[in-house]
Parts: sequence; structure tokens; C-alpha cells
Amino acid sequence: MEKELIINSTKNEVRIALLEDGKLVELHNQEKNTHFSVGDIFLGQVKRLMPSLNAAFVEIGHEKMLFTLYRFKS
Repeated sequence: MEKELIINSTKNEVRIALLEDGKLVELHNQEKNTHFSVGDIFLGQVKRLMPSLNAAFVEIGHEKMLFTLYRFKS
């Protein structure tokens, strides 16, 4: 089974479509806002690691970078 995720992001909304074998399976449409909740998941790019704090600064497309703690399992 071939799966494809299509994301269309504009200034006012984000549309996400999931296709399986070329057929639409799920469609999500969400208006953009700046209200964030605990548990939200963001796609971002790590800009700076701070190993002494086990933390990173991550660019998520907002005016300020996200500061997050991380932990590696060995």
C-alpha cells in the first residue's frame, strides 16, 4: 500500500490530506492561530544545541524560537 501525505499551508489555514493508493482517506483543515496547547506537535528545525542543559532551540515558524529539553536513551 502506497501512502502519501499532502500539506497545503497558507497564511490563514493548513490543509492536510492522506492518500492511500491515490485515494483520499483523511482530510484535515485547520485555521491558523497563535493559541498553543500542551501536547501540540510542531515541525521545526533545530538551530542550536545546548548539551550542558540537554536542551535545544528549535525554529517552528513563530516569532520566537522554541526551547525544549531532550533526553537520549542509550
